Amino acid sequence: LPSVVLTTDASRLGFDNLSSVTTDDVEAAECAMEYLLESGHRRIGVIAGDLSCSGPSRLRYEGCLLALERCGLTLPDECCATARYAFQDGYDAALRLLEQPGLTAIFAMSDVMAIGAMRALHDRGLRIPEDISVIGFDGLELGEFYTPKLTTIRQQASLLVDRGVALLLGTLERGAVARHETVPFTLAVRESTSHLPRKDGTNS
Repeated sequence: LPSVVLTTDASRLGFDNLSSVTTDDVEAAECAMEYLLESGHRRIGVIAGDLSCSGPSRLRYEGCLLALERCGLTLPDECCATARYAFQDGYDAALRLLEQPGLTAIFAMSDVMAIGAMRALHDRGLRIPEDISVIGFDGLELGEFYTPKLTTIRQQASLLVDRGVALLLGTLERGAVARHETVPFTLAVRESTSHLPRKDGTNS
């Protein structure tokens, strides 16, 4: 039966009846990291999914590396904590990252993990964003009502669904060939990130 996958690119799977609609995970993760780097952060922790089997997590990890490489930086293994996409796992991953000295920001590859991480930072007595900035990925509505409001990469969920349904109906009703589309994302800058002060006392 014709099928469609959302948020994962299925173009390389080789199924003639499988369409997909996704966000460019590499570009979106680059955008998140570039925002932190432009804000003066250099020691950034990353909370990733399972990099051995999760397609989106692997792509977002590649985006992180590309952004860092352009600044002549790398991502040390100890600054990347893998976790499931769950509140508790984000919490636990943040605690592991805090064992590394000098972190000024955390990029979590999902809003759920980011919110879990924010709770861990709060429980450790750290202020967000005064002591450490946090940025997520997804654009969940919950992030707008958390304290502080979560800066995030916002995927356009309604557009992903609309295009997925359109592609599926096209193949079911009109015999259209499978297609693979990428929809745009936006960076929603809210309260959980800040610019580091320059040495002259101004913000970067």
